Amino acid sequence: MTTYNIREFKARLSEILRDMDEDAEVIITRRGKPCGRLTALGAPELAKAPLSTLRDALPRLPDATYQDFLDVKALWEPRTSAGQADRGDAP
Repeated sequence: MTTYNIREFKARLSEILRDMDEDAEVIITRRGKPCGRLTALGAPELAKAPLSTLRDALPRLPDATYQDFLDVKALWEPRTSAGQADRGDAP
């Protein structure tokens, strides 16, 4: 964790952003007291298609069964955030 006052942070913003690691954290202070925090983003998440897209594709797969859909859905669900509603994508 690195600390910068507002003036120094503004002057070195490009350099600070360029040098941030994945787990870096920068604290910004005003008159010696923390007033903000900048954290690095982790690796970008891969875009994922809605589950309904997968369900709609199953009829076009000649050997696909409903169990195949459930197996893929079970693999898919851990990738969604906890507590997020299924939004009506159930078969």
